[in-house]
Amino acid sequence: MRIRTDGDYGHRIDTIQAAMTALDENTKTAAVLAACEHARQDRRAKEQALAHPDMTPELAEILSTSAIQLHYEITATVDTA
Repeated sequence: MRIRTDGDYGHRIDTIQAAMTALDENTKTAAVLAACEHARQDRRAKEQALAHPDMTPELAEILSTSAIQLHYEITATVDTA
C-alpha cells in the first residue's frame, strides 16, 4: 500500500511521524499498523466506558474525538401507579 505524501498530501508525513513517536515505532508501516490497532481497541474501550455506571455526559464529551463522537444520555421514568 502506498500513501501519497506529495502536493496537497504533504501533511500526512507529519501525521505519520507523529504516530511513530507517540506509538514508539521505528518505521512508517509499523506506525500506521499500530495506529489502526489502537483505533480498534480505543473504539471497543469507549463502548465499554459508555456502559459503565460512572459514565456522565461530560466524560462522554471528553472521550469524543473528531473521528468517534460519543453521546451519553440519562433517561429516568417515574411510575406513580
